[in-house]
Amino acid sequence: MWHTTFIALHAATAVVALVSGAVALWRPTWFGTYLWSLAGMALFLVLAIGAGWGEIDMPLRLLFSAFVVLAAFMVWRAAQARRIRPSGSMGPSASYVEHIGFTLVALFDAFAVIAVLNSGAPGWMVATIGVLIAVAGHFVLRATRSRLVTGRVSGSHTVGAGRNPA
Repeated sequence: MWHTTFIALHAATAVVALVSGAVALWRPTWFGTYLWSLAGMALFLVLAIGAGWGEIDMPLRLLFSAFVVLAAFMVWRAAQARRIRPSGSMGPSASYVEHIGFTLVALFDAFAVIAVLNSGAPGWMVATIGVLIAVAGHFVLRATRSRLVTGRVSGSHTVGAGRNPA
């Protein structure tokens, strides 16, 4: 029972983190919701794994331990973003977008991989989907960063968001 409860809370806080993180890129006032839901996601992951630890074999223990490390790294990235989040009328920095973007790609990838895994797909397909989403997420993050970060330097030209350097 506890395992199922923690899994549900883990998934719910992950959804909140994904949505609020995406909004926090444009509206930093949402950052607190993003950070605390991401921390809750990590906590409920640890609790869910702990509740079922005695019933899982060693390969899954290693995999779940890696998930905990990834979740901790995601919270660390969010904490780094907190230190440099924009205030007032300032737009986000490239680092801010990168920190939040990493966690958003990881969250989206996890949701997709779990959906594919739960559909009964073979392991090679699950892994392929996970890698493809991570690569695609990298390109989406680059495009998002280009749109949000104003005054970035590209070669010898300074360009504004969404404008050509001509």
